[in-house]
Amino acid sequence: MFKKIIILLVVVLSAFCSVGCNKDEKVTVGILLTATHSALDNAKEGFIEALKANGYEDAEFVVKNPEGDSTTMNSMATELIRKSDIVLGIGTPAAVALQSARDAEEIDITILFTAVTDPVSAGLMSDVNKPTDITGTNDMNPVADQVDLILELAPGITKLGVLYNVAEPNSQVQAEMVKAQAAKKNVEVVVKTVSEAIEISAATTALIQTEKVGAIYLPTDNLIAANMPAVGAVADELGVPTVAGESGMVAAGGTITYSINYKSLGYLTGEMAVKILDGTPCSEVPSTSVDATGLEVAINDSSIEKLGIEVPQSIK
Repeated sequence: MFKKIIILLVVVLSAFCSVGCNKDEKVTVGILLTATHSALDNAKEGFIEALKANGYEDAEFVVKNPEGDSTTMNSMATELIRKSDIVLGIGTPAAVALQSARDAEEIDITILFTAVTDPVSAGLMSDVNKPTDITGTNDMNPVADQVDLILELAPGITKLGVLYNVAEPNSQVQAEMVKAQAAKKNVEVVVKTVSEAIEISAATTALIQTEKVGAIYLPTDNLIAANMPAVGAVADELGVPTVAGESGMVAAGGTITYSINYKSLGYLTGEMAVKILDGTPCSEVPSTSVDATGLEVAINDSSIEKLGIEVPQSIK
């Protein structure tokens, strides 16, 4: 009888280990992007690279991209929740869509997020240090440093514009941070919001020609990031520099920034996914972000040349 109990215990333990420890079993990883732009794409690449480098090279990665359409995003989120072992939302709207789909479907699945500026205000977590079944990495950019950067690049300005999508709460959080830092420098902040891409060029023009701002701050806003050429073309033509929330936005038309490296951010999220897939409870994997080594200065030489700005050596 005792021998039978021992044999049964071994079988049970072996089965348990296979759930959390066996990397030979193929894992399906669902990835939902908010839209196409360089920061989110880089985060996706870093995430996949981390899993493949840590024993999950045979995982099936199912990537969905609704290009910002909320109805399509919700449908894709539901599909991924139903068919994946673990899911990743890249950008706040994608992460929230996965959360809503999981709750609606009542499926027990871990959700990871990346490129989310403030997971608490987005309703993804109540405490970043105490996750339940959702965790990930935030991309809160160094707003104060970025404001100081544009003021150093364009000294003497008295008005700083901020442009973002009114539907993105994370952008509003950044706008408030811009106001707080600018106030310390006795610089007035003028905010313009848009709700769709077609409004962006006119809003940029209004900030410069009507509000007379000397520079424009652009948060890590998905709509603005996806339409940076429109912002950059107007700002460069009207002689006003822009400081963007991340380096991909600079490459797409902004002037300058001090930025998170989104591939590093995605890789860090992938390492978190590996821990969870290997058996570590999600509750023991707190939300985090990259440290100072994951930041970089990005300068758009074309914009600088059009604006006729001499970049100080201290910035370079």
